[in-house]
Amino acid sequence: MSLANKYRPKTFDGMIGQEHITNILKAQMEVRDNIHHNYLLFGPRGTGKTSSARLIAKGLNCLNLQQGNPCNHCANCELINNGTSLDYVEIDAASHTGVDNIREEIIDKALYPPTALKKKIYVIDEVHMLSKGAFNALLKTIEEPKNNVCFIFATTEIHKVPDTIISRCQVFNYRKVPNKAMINHLEKICQAEQLHYQENALEIIANISEGCVRDAVKYVDQVSILGDLNEENVSRFLGVAGETTIKNLLSTIKTGEREKIFSQLDELNQHGIDLGQFAKQAISYIDQHLLEDTDFLLHCSEIFGNVLSTLRRYPYPLIAYKIAINKALEAGKESQSTGGEKPTENKKEEKADPKPEVNVQPTAPTPQPAKATAVEQAPQPTETPLPPQTPAPEEQKLETPTQEKKVGAEASEENFKKLRAIVISKLTKPTVQSNLKDQAIIEQIENDEIQITVITKIAEMLLNNEENRKQIEQILSEELGKAVHLTISFEHKEAYFARKMGL
Repeated sequence: MSLANKYRPKTFDGMIGQEHITNILKAQMEVRDNIHHNYLLFGPRGTGKTSSARLIAKGLNCLNLQQGNPCNHCANCELINNGTSLDYVEIDAASHTGVDNIREEIIDKALYPPTALKKKIYVIDEVHMLSKGAFNALLKTIEEPKNNVCFIFATTEIHKVPDTIISRCQVFNYRKVPNKAMINHLEKICQAEQLHYQENALEIIANISEGCVRDAVKYVDQVSILGDLNEENVSRFLGVAGETTIKNLLSTIKTGEREKIFSQLDELNQHGIDLGQFAKQAISYIDQHLLEDTDFLLHCSEIFGNVLSTLRRYPYPLIAYKIAINKALEAGKESQSTGGEKPTENKKEEKADPKPEVNVQPTAPTPQPAKATAVEQAPQPTETPLPPQTPAPEEQKLETPTQEKKVGAEASEENFKKLRAIVISKLTKPTVQSNLKDQAIIEQIENDEIQITVITKIAEMLLNNEENRKQIEQILSEELGKAVHLTISFEHKEAYFARKMGL
């Protein structure tokens, strides 16, 4: 048996990284008489959706429930674990997409009472693959189900599920498992299997699994065939680089020596390192060490980000790296050269500006032969032009408060987007601009407090940087006409978009 199946969670307490869901489900299992009849579980792959569906099925039918967890020993739990119960049905929506499949497998059979279990359980995995007709056929059944029937839907793409289905379900958002929790889980498995391991090797596995528990356990299973779980075996078997390799490349990029950078990339390619995965590893490493050298590491994150975007349309990873690095080095040279020229140009302009003023002043008194015309022109500019000039500043003063009131009154999402665009355009650092453009959202303006939600850790670090924060507060203060300060809160990207969708 593979380690992924052997260590699949058998209780809600065995789920890792999803405590915000398992605590609710355990409480619901304790009061099974008032349980909801439809569940929708969504989130990234390998985070426990299908495992949770089976645990819900066992929890609703367990004869000896233990603090909300199924016992896994009673007759009902054994039937579900062995897959021999007629009352527990798992359907793969990818291969049962049509109306006829749904009618035959679910709608017709759901009318009959369960044969052995307390409740009939229908688990539809990858439910977003169902056709529109199949969803419509299923709608009436899940809207008015029998008390002894429960539907559990799982999907990785909730935006493809119709709102009519979502509104009739209890929705649970599964998140990627954090690296720390993942490493602890892998350590327990290694200890139980008596595998020799190094912690840095488990860190590499946790990074490349990207929050997917199934992939992480699968990698441990594969590499353990070679013997010890160390950095060398993990790098060789999975085609990934260690932390020291990433550090060496970053330090070479900092020197700007093109030949050395390209030779290191050639060496990685010859050793069979997956260069696409290496870019993701480098970005993950930068995210963890961003505060050590913020400006340089953000510059490097842009390089690796450009590599990933180029790889989508370019089949040669090594060339994609060299193109991105070459552009970055050339851009650095241009910024240095333009940065050196601008001050001299400004000095020339400053010297050139006073000269015409000096020349204009002597020319003005020279045409004094016509004193009579000057005297004649004196009465013409009567005091009439002066009054419009004096109220002009008053009018300007009156305009600024009205603008402030407009911003305060029209606190709409559209206005917040416009305000954010203004702030981004006025920021001086390109790296800060690119990382805050779509990752920092103005949520609310109340008096002198501006609430900003960030959906990535990089954006959170940038906004917590004192220099960046002061610059943004200054820009906002100028735009709103009053002194303001920022309140920053972090929210996972998936949770933010789910909240915006009203889930």
